Amino acid sequence: MRALIAASDGVELHLVGGVLRDRALGLPVHDFDAVVSGRGREISERLAETLPARLVLLGGKEFAAYRLVGEEVVVDIWDRAGTSLHQDLARRDFTINSFAFDLRTQEVSDPFNGLGDLGRRVLRATTGESFAGDPLRVLRLPRLLLRLPGFTAEPDTLLLARRSAAGLSEVAAERVRDELNLLFDHPDAARGLTLLMELDLYPGLWLGRPGEPGRPGLALAEVGALPDAVRELRDRAPHVADIAGGVDARIARLASLFANLPELRALERFRDAGYLTRSTAADIARLLELPGLPEDEIGRRRFLHKSGALWATAAAFLSTRAAAHGRPWRPALAPLVDLARREGATLIDPPRLLGGAEVQQILGIPPGREVGRALDAVLAAQVDGKVRTKEEAVALVRALPERT
Repeated sequence: MRALIAASDGVELHLVGGVLRDRALGLPVHDFDAVVSGRGREISERLAETLPARLVLLGGKEFAAYRLVGEEVVVDIWDRAGTSLHQDLARRDFTINSFAFDLRTQEVSDPFNGLGDLGRRVLRATTGESFAGDPLRVLRLPRLLLRLPGFTAEPDTLLLARRSAAGLSEVAAERVRDELNLLFDHPDAARGLTLLMELDLYPGLWLGRPGEPGRPGLALAEVGALPDAVRELRDRAPHVADIAGGVDARIARLASLFANLPELRALERFRDAGYLTRSTAADIARLLELPGLPEDEIGRRRFLHKSGALWATAAAFLSTRAAAHGRPWRPALAPLVDLARREGATLIDPPRLLGGAEVQQILGIPPGREVGRALDAVLAAQVDGKVRTKEEAVALVRALPERT
């Protein structure tokens, strides 16, 4: 903080936002928000040299903003030139983020009783325009409720947020995506989903109609069942992470949301809107294609091959689907995990036993579709456990029926 005070060189300087909130709550602090009354660019450049840190120009419609990225700290500096401190605090989302600390005088400015709300552990909108000014805050509300221990939302604040939910369609997609990722990465994501439902964001946002009430199906039950499914998997396979990358809880939760939507193309539209990356959408699509937990040996072998490195995530997802529908799922996990332990790697990516040139030589045929069909047949037989050696692969190819 001494470096920040020195860089500001007499300009009015306050800490604001999350740094004060988290310190008051005893939470770890890594990012700092500061507000200066002018010369923001000059102050930021000085501080960047002192720390040292990389300077990023954030811009902004109403305030110039600068980010300093150091090795162990991130500092955001907002220049409120031409506006009062009260006006700056009034534009912030929740009262617990709307008080300021003067680094020189040690005085606290708290015009919206943020400290009182911190003590009561209540999220309250700073003003009646908090959400209308930036509808992304509608998503920030459930995310903060998950992050801050013991907090609840004031009823009027929930109402304000719900009224602004439709405005999310006008927010930059990457901002929405970042908030959703934080929410569904959280261990208590089921509570976050409950809040999204209260705010008319699920299924509305997923269907391109944020703010519109809808039917969530069994999504909440499935997301709520995920921790139990993950525990079961890990109990049966303590080293599951070494086998297949572990369970990606965010992907499993998102898959449950899409599995309970009435529109088949919802995933594709959500991806195209920018709310999912293409790789995340592809992973979710792979889970949605799976019919259920396999119940026989061949089914388990094919399941591991088809789901690949996502097999543990897929198993957890399908377990939650079965649990939500009242179907047994634990008995199917033990033999699946046992098979993954024994042959997981060779089923997910079977070794290549024959090449195309070898198939041509064995069958006496030129390059073409028949070669590809023969190689596919060998791969399928490997997955089913019927072919394990090159000699067996050659015998299979020779026994294939001829096609005209």
